[in-house]
Amino acid sequence: MKQKLLPTLCLVLSGLFTNTVCAQEYQPIPITSGFSADVIANGTGSSTTSTNNDVDGVSYAFVSKDFKLTSSSSPLSYGLPINGIITSAVASTPGLNYQLASYSGNNSLRLQNANDNGTLVFTTPIPVLNLYMLATGGSGACTVNIDVNFQDNTSQTFTGISISDWYGGSNYAIQGIGRINITNDGLESGSGTNPRLYQIPLAISAANQSKPVKSVTVTKSGTGGIPNIFAFSADVYTSCPAPTNITYTSNVDGATFNWTAPASVPSGGYDYYYTASPTPPTATTTPTGNVSGTTVTIGGLPTGQTYYFWVRSNCGSSQGFWKMKEFTTGQISTTYTSGDINTMFSSGSPDVTSTTNCPATLSINVPTGYKIKSTNVSYTMTTASNGWMSEQNSLLICTTSGTSESAVSTGSGNTGGTYSYNRTGLTIANTLSGTVNFELRAWRTYGGSDCNADYNKVDNNTWKITVTLEPAALAVNEVVKEKERLAYPNPFHEAITIENSGNVKRISVTDFSGITVKTVDNPTSQLHLGDIKDGMYILTLTMKDGSTKSTKIIKR
Repeated sequence: MKQKLLPTLCLVLSGLFTNTVCAQEYQPIPITSGFSADVIANGTGSSTTSTNNDVDGVSYAFVSKDFKLTSSSSPLSYGLPINGIITSAVASTPGLNYQLASYSGNNSLRLQNANDNGTLVFTTPIPVLNLYMLATGGSGACTVNIDVNFQDNTSQTFTGISISDWYGGSNYAIQGIGRINITNDGLESGSGTNPRLYQIPLAISAANQSKPVKSVTVTKSGTGGIPNIFAFSADVYTSCPAPTNITYTSNVDGATFNWTAPASVPSGGYDYYYTASPTPPTATTTPTGNVSGTTVTIGGLPTGQTYYFWVRSNCGSSQGFWKMKEFTTGQISTTYTSGDINTMFSSGSPDVTSTTNCPATLSINVPTGYKIKSTNVSYTMTTASNGWMSEQNSLLICTTSGTSESAVSTGSGNTGGTYSYNRTGLTIANTLSGTVNFELRAWRTYGGSDCNADYNKVDNNTWKITVTLEPAALAVNEVVKEKERLAYPNPFHEAITIENSGNVKRISVTDFSGITVKTVDNPTSQLHLGDIKDGMYILTLTMKDGSTKSTKIIKR
C-alpha cells in the first residue's frame, strides 16, 4: 500500500520541490490541547496528589519511573519513561517514537461512557500518509470511531477501531510499565510484561494525503472497557531525506555520534543540536553546529547525566526533520560472549533468593575516580522443544554487593519464540567502584531436569550490562584544590571574570537539575551571563591540558 501511494504524493508535491526525492519519515506529532485526565502518577507523594483519574474505572493508574511514595522510597525498576518518550516495539515501524504529554497535567483523552468523545488538536497541522495512535483500554477491550480532521475542514472517518485491554494484548508499543492503585498507593510491577500501550495504525486515503491534519476526534462506541488515548505519530514526507541509524559511544564527559547518510547525501551536510531537555527542536531552532560528515563528538558535559541529541539533513534550500537519540554521559558496557546460557528446571516459581547450578557472570571495571550511579541490563531468551516464553524466569544479582533485583522477571505467551528483557535504573550496584561482578540466574518451569538449553536458554551475545557512572567523593586534597578561585566576583550580577582564561578550552554553566544553560569555547576573561536566571550554578572549566575544574557560582 505504501509503495503504491508514494508516487501519488510525490506528484502532488512536485510543484513545491524541484529535482528532489520524496522520503518517508516517522515523526511524533505534538498535541496542543484535548487531553481530559491525568492518569499517570509521578514525583514524590501519594498518587492522589499527581493524578485526577484512573485508567480503568476501578482505581488503577499508570506510574512514572520517578514516582516515590516518600523521598526515602526505593526507585522503581518499571514505569513509563520519565521523559515521556516511547520508542515503539512494533517491528514494522522501526524508529517510530511517541511523546507523551506532561505527567503533571492532563495526559490522556479518557472516554468512560458510550458516545463520549474528545478532540486532540495538533500543534502544527501536517500532511501524512499514516497516523499511529498510542492508546489502551482500561478494564477490557473497547471500540472507538475516529475522525481525522484536515485543515480544509474535511474529515476521514475510521469506524469500529479496536483497542485491546491494557493487560495481555498484542501489537503493543510498550509493555511492562506497571500500575498503582490510587486509593491505597499499592504498586504492581505487572511481572515485567504488563500493563501495555498499543499502536493503532490509521491509513490516510490517497485523496487526503496532501491535506495537513489539524486534529483527531475519538468517540467511544458501545460498551466495553475505557479508551485512553495518549499520543500520535505519523509517516510524514520531506524533500530532504533524514539520516538513519543514529548510534553513540558514551565517554566520561560526552559522547561520539555516528549515523548513516540518506541515499541522497545533503548538500549542506548535517545540522545537530543537543540539550538536557527532551523538548524537540523546531524547524526554526538554531543548531548547535553543523558537520559535513556522519560523525560528531560532544564534550564538556557533567558525568552521569542524560541528554538529547538531534541531527537533520541540510539540503541548502531546505532542511529535513530532526531525528533524536537519547544519550547518557559516563556509561560503560560489557556483553557476555561465552555461548548460550543454560536454564535450570524449577518445579515452582523461583524467587529472589533462589539459586541455580548454572549462573553466568560478567564483570565491569569502573575507572578510578568514579562510582556506579545506576545499572541497566538487557538480554533475550529463546524457547525450543515445545518450551513456552511464559515458562522463562530470570534474575540479575550484583555479587559484589550481594544485592539482587527486587523481583524475578518472567516471559509472556503460551507459545515458543524469543522474548526480550530490558530493565533500566537498577540500584543493585550503586556507589561501587573498582571491579564489580554480576550474575544472571535463569530458570524454566517446563522440560527435563537441572541445567540445559533444550527448552529455554539465554541467547549468546545478548546479555549486556551497562552502568552509568558519577564522580566519586572528592579526596581531602581535591576539596582544597576545588576551593581555589576560578572566577570572580561570586556572587555576580551580569558578568564574571575567569582566572587564567588563556588556559581554558571550554566553559560550561550547568544548573542543579543538570541542564547546561551556557557553553563557550575558547573564552575570553569576561563571561557574560546576564541572560540566565538568578540562582546557583556549577561553572565547569575544561582546560587545554584535558583536566577539568568546577566551582559553584551564584547569580543575583
